[in-house]
Amino acid sequence: MTHLSPSSVFCSLCARLGKRAAKSRLVQDKQGATAVEFAIIGPVFLAMLLSLLEMGLLYTRLTMLDHAVGAISKSVYTGVVSSGVSGGTVTQDDIIKTVCENGAYVVFDCENNITVEMTEIASLNDIPTTDATCTDSSLTVKPTVNFDPGSTNSVVFVRVCAAVDVLTPGLGLGLSLSKTDNNKFELVSSTAFMNEPF
Repeated sequence: MTHLSPSSVFCSLCARLGKRAAKSRLVQDKQGATAVEFAIIGPVFLAMLLSLLEMGLLYTRLTMLDHAVGAISKSVYTGVVSSGVSGGTVTQDDIIKTVCENGAYVVFDCENNITVEMTEIASLNDIPTTDATCTDSSLTVKPTVNFDPGSTNSVVFVRVCAAVDVLTPGLGLGLSLSKTDNNKFELVSSTAFMNEPF
């Protein structure tokens, strides 16, 4: 028969009471609660913040691209581009450069990431329903698109596609955007108008 000394029984009792007290202190301890809350909420808040920045930048780029399309369409419907094309003084690359100078400078490496398409159509009911043909600087060959500024009193459809970098391709809004193989988002601006008599 084992005889327990009063001190060993007391130590055993203290150990059990100490565990209970430690558990009680652990449950009541609030240190680090803020860090845990931030670890849960922080990434969600950061994803929302970066998505807002991404959306703002995309809308700014689209607005600037719309402005540039408006600027070149004015030179098309007044006959400046048509006479330049027929005279050999205006090329598609010149129009791309004009688009970049008139507001699409928010597109990185603008002249290599923009496609300008001009098509003469029979009426406003015949606007092309196909997707825009876009390019980006990683392609070795630029895609071929129509470049016909039309003649006097003709209806012309102009479409500009710009491939832009997505700042956060793996987070928030960047995940939901339809991107190319190079993680670029394609911004498209288009307009249709009737050329003036020139």
